[in-house]
Amino acid sequence: MRTGTSLRFVALATLALALRASADIVITGKVVDENDAPVKEARITVSPAATPNVFPSPGIIFQATSDSAGLFRLDITDAGNYRVQAQREGFFVFTDTAVALEDGTPLEIRLNHIKELTDSVDVHYSPPVIDPQQTSDTKTLNSQQILNLPYPAYLSHCVLKPASQDYRNALPLMTGAVLDNAGQVHLNGGDTSQANYRLNGFDISDPATGGLNARLNVDTVQTLEWDASRFSPAEGKGSAGVVDIKTQMGDDHWRLGGTNFIPGFGSQDGLHLDHWSPRATVSGPIKKGRAWFHNAFDAFYTVSTVSGLPRSQNQARSLTTTDLTRLQWNITNSHILTSSFLANIGDFTRTGLSFLTPAEATVNQRTSFFLGTIKDQWSVGGGLVEFGYADSQTYLQSSPQGTETYVITPFGAQGNYFLRETASTGRQEGLVNAFLAPIHAAGTHQIQIGIDAEHSSLDQLVDRNEFTSVNASNAVIRSVQFLGNPQQFVHNIEAYGYVLDRWSPVETLMIEAGFRTQWDRYAGSGPIAPRLSASWSPKWSGGTRFSAGWGIFYDAVTLNMIGLSQEQTGVSTYYAPSGAVSGVPVETQFVLDPHDLRLARFALSSFSAERKLPWGVYGKVNLIDREGSRGFTFQDELVQPSLNLYVIDNIQRQRYRAAEFAFRRTFLSRYQWFASYTRSEATSNAVINYSINNPVFAPQAGGPLPWDAPNRFLAWGWAPVDKNWFPRFLRPIIGETDVQLLVDFRTGFPFGLVSQTGDAVGAPNSQRFPSFGTVNIALERRFPFHGYLWAWRVGLVNALDRANPNAVNNDVDSPQFLTYGDGQGRAVNVRLRFLGKK
Repeated sequence: MRTGTSLRFVALATLALALRASADIVITGKVVDENDAPVKEARITVSPAATPNVFPSPGIIFQATSDSAGLFRLDITDAGNYRVQAQREGFFVFTDTAVALEDGTPLEIRLNHIKELTDSVDVHYSPPVIDPQQTSDTKTLNSQQILNLPYPAYLSHCVLKPASQDYRNALPLMTGAVLDNAGQVHLNGGDTSQANYRLNGFDISDPATGGLNARLNVDTVQTLEWDASRFSPAEGKGSAGVVDIKTQMGDDHWRLGGTNFIPGFGSQDGLHLDHWSPRATVSGPIKKGRAWFHNAFDAFYTVSTVSGLPRSQNQARSLTTTDLTRLQWNITNSHILTSSFLANIGDFTRTGLSFLTPAEATVNQRTSFFLGTIKDQWSVGGGLVEFGYADSQTYLQSSPQGTETYVITPFGAQGNYFLRETASTGRQEGLVNAFLAPIHAAGTHQIQIGIDAEHSSLDQLVDRNEFTSVNASNAVIRSVQFLGNPQQFVHNIEAYGYVLDRWSPVETLMIEAGFRTQWDRYAGSGPIAPRLSASWSPKWSGGTRFSAGWGIFYDAVTLNMIGLSQEQTGVSTYYAPSGAVSGVPVETQFVLDPHDLRLARFALSSFSAERKLPWGVYGKVNLIDREGSRGFTFQDELVQPSLNLYVIDNIQRQRYRAAEFAFRRTFLSRYQWFASYTRSEATSNAVINYSINNPVFAPQAGGPLPWDAPNRFLAWGWAPVDKNWFPRFLRPIIGETDVQLLVDFRTGFPFGLVSQTGDAVGAPNSQRFPSFGTVNIALERRFPFHGYLWAWRVGLVNALDRANPNAVNNDVDSPQFLTYGDGQGRAVNVRLRFLGKK
C-alpha cells in the first residue's frame, strides 16, 4: 500500500512538472476596480471550462497574484475556453465561466468594491484567501464589517451611553489592537505614537503627539488595513505598524445614503435631546467613465450625564462635524488624478467630567483639522509611478471654567483647572513611488523605490496658574507655581527613502527584501533599516502558508517631545501640618538637547502559519516579538534639595511578545464569523510618565505598560435570522433580518499608586483594573418603504451590564482609595439607515 501511494505521488509530481515545462502560452492581464484604478494582491485562478463549477476545481488550475500596478502573468498549457475567477478581500468575487484564452491574450478583470446594494443581484463577497505571494501580516476590516458589527464607540469617563460609530473604535476588532481607558489605540503593545496612520496613502498622524485624531464619516470608510508585522520598507515610520484608511470613491451610478437622521432623547435628569448623529453620503459621476466624486458628511451631538454629581452639574455636551470630499479624474486609461479635502470641527464643553472631576474643574475645547491632498498616478511600460502632496493644519483651544484656584483633594478635584492652552500644528508632505515593470530572471522580480519628505511645525501657548494639593482635613500640603515663557515653537523636517525587491523564484515562494533610510532635523540619519520576509506554500502542505520575517524599524520624534526643551519650570512648595513651609521649594525642569536625540530602534520578528480547515474555516497562528532599544524616556534626577530634573535619554527598552490564534469563516457568500485568543506581554524598563503639570516624584522604573492586557478573547460576526424559527404570522414581520454579535473579554489594564504629595508608592503599574468584558448584540432588519430600501437596527451594548471600570482613585492617602468609576453600562443602541432606491 505504501509503495503504491509513493508511485502515484511520483507519477503526479512528474505529470505536474511536465505540464509546467510545456506551458508555453503566456497570458498577461490587469486587475482594476470600478474606476479603472489598479488593484494589487488580487488572486486570479484559471481552470479549463470543462471542469466542475466549483472552485478550486479538482482539475488543472493556474494561479497568479496581481502586483502593485494591478498586473499579473499566467502560463497555461493550451489555448481554449477557461473559467476565470478573481478575488480580494473587500471586493465582490469576479467569475466568468467561458473566457477564450490564447497566447498573448490581454485579460482585464474588473473587481467591484463591497458596497451596500439595494438591487437583488447575485453577488458574492470574497472570502479569506491564502495567497502564497503575500508576505506581510496585514489585518483588514472592510466596510461591511465596520458597519455591521456592534462595537462600542469611544467612551470617556463621563459617557454612559453608546455614541456614534467611529472608525477608530473598529480597530480593536483586529487581534493585537486595544483601546486604553482614554480611548487611544495601541497596536502590537506600542504607544499610540509608535504607529503610523495614513488616509488614502497620506500621513495623518498628529505631528505633536503622533496620535490618530482625524474623524471620518464611518459610512465612507472602505477598508482599514493594518500592516502589523513583516511589512515592507515601503511602509512607514512606526514600529507598531502602519494603518491605512481607504475611503470610497464614486462611480457611474448615483448613490445617496443616510444614517441616524432622527435625534434621540434621554430621560435622565429630565427629558431632553441627548444625542443626534446624522450621517450622509452622496456620490456619482461628473463625467461617466472619466470623472467621479464622493462626499461624506457626519455630525455628532451628545449630552453625557454622570451619576453621583449634583443636578445641573452632571452633564457634558459636545458637537463634532466632519466632511470629506474626494474627486477622481481618469485623464487617460493610464493616467489617474485624485484629490480630496477633509474638514473636522469640534466644540466640547466640560471635557473630562467624571466622579473625580466635577464640572467646575473641567475645560471647554474647540478643535479643527483640515487636510488637502492630491495624487497623480501613471501606468508606464508595465509599471506604475505616483506623485503625491498633502497639507494639513490642526488647531486646539482649551479653556478652564474660571479663574478660581485649582485644588487636588483625596476625593477628586475642586476649583477651576489651572491650564489654558492654544496650539496649532501643520504638516506638508510630498511623496514619490515607482513600481517598476516585472523583471523575469530566476523567477520574477518586482522592484519598488520611493521617497517621502515631511515638514511639520508646532506653535503652542500653555498658560498655567498656581494649583494646590490638600489632605483629607483640607490642610494645604503642596502648592505648585510655574515660571518661564509659556510659548513654544518647534518645527521638524523628515525625509525617508526605500528600495524593495519582491522576488518569486517559483509560484509557491515569495521573498521580499529591502531597506529603508530615515533622516530628521534633530536625530540626523539613522542607520539603514534592513527588512527581510518570506512566504512559502509548499505543494505537500495542503494549502498551508508559512510566513516569517525580521526587520529593523525606527520611531519618529514627535513635536511635543522636542517642545519639552522650551517648557516652563514648576516650583513645588511643601507645608507642614501646622501650615508652615516645610523645607525649600523644589524646582522641576525638563532637560534635553533635541540635537542629542537618537531614533528609537526596534527589531521585529514574526512567524505565522495559515491553513484552510474543514467546514470552510480558515485558521491562523501568529507569533510576534517586538523588541525596542534607545527609546525616549526621562529620568528623575534630584540634583539638590531645591532642584529636580527630568533628564531625557535614549535608555528605554520595550518588549512585546504575543501568540495569536484566529479562526474565520465566510458563509452564504456574505456572512462572516471570527474568533481569536491572544496571549501577550507588553513591558518596559521605564514606564513612569513624568509631567510638568503634576510632577510625580520617583526614580524611573520598569513594569508592564499601561495598556498591557495579557489575555484577550475576541469574537464577532453576523448571520441571517431563520424565519422558520417563528410562527407563520410573524415571518413577514421578521423579514430580512440579521443578528450581529461582538464578544470581547480581556485582562484589566495596570495602573500605579501615588501619595497625596505626588510620590509614587510601590512598583509602577503594580495594580490592575478588574477584567474587562462586553457582549454587544443587535438585530438589523432591511425593509422597503415608498420605493426605497431602509435598514433598522436595535442593539444592546454591554448586554451583561458589567461595570468595566475605566477610572480609579489611586491616592493611597484618600479615604476613597481604590474607588472605581464604572464605564459603559447596559444601553440600547438604535440606528436607522437609508440605503437608496429599491
